[in-house]
Amino acid sequence: MRQALELSIDRDALNQVVFSGGSKRGINGCHRRTRITLRSCRSPNNPENLQAAQVIQAMATESGFDIQIQATEFASSLQLSAKGDFEAFLIGWSRRSDPDGNIYNLLACSGQLNDGRYCDPEVDRELDAARAVEARAQRIPHYRKVADLVLQDRPLIYLYHAKFRYAVTAKLSGFTPYPDGLIRPQGLRLE
Repeated sequence: MRQALELSIDRDALNQVVFSGGSKRGINGCHRRTRITLRSCRSPNNPENLQAAQVIQAMATESGFDIQIQATEFASSLQLSAKGDFEAFLIGWSRRSDPDGNIYNLLACSGQLNDGRYCDPEVDRELDAARAVEARAQRIPHYRKVADLVLQDRPLIYLYHAKFRYAVTAKLSGFTPYPDGLIRPQGLRLE
């Protein structure tokens, strides 16, 4: 069912409709109508999450899914998610440059943010093996194996990667953009 849902989502259309082309495509039918409740964070400062849920709802309908959107205030949605109180949950996540900070927390059997309770001993072995070595070249094969396993199971469906845009005055020096989108104020100077 997760595979059918994922295949029903046109990521390029989602990018155009919700983000006006401002995101990058994420990694990538049913014979009977399948009803799913999709929890989406509701935020007056970020309407894109609810818009994305609505686009997904429309696309999935064509593939036999009846998606009911449950817009929930952000803090409440996180509490409900931590309890496992969801069928599907649409939420964004950081883009840490080291994959361990995201992957382990979300996919390891004991991961602190593994709200979907996904657990695969082989994924755990590969995640632990990646943590046991420091060199990037030695970690990559373990993360590739994790990616292969996770793409088969699809406990998470990656939809898009936000593009960060920055505007600064020419008087600012010391600014460096980072892949996670967080601004580090250390070393910033106005001249």
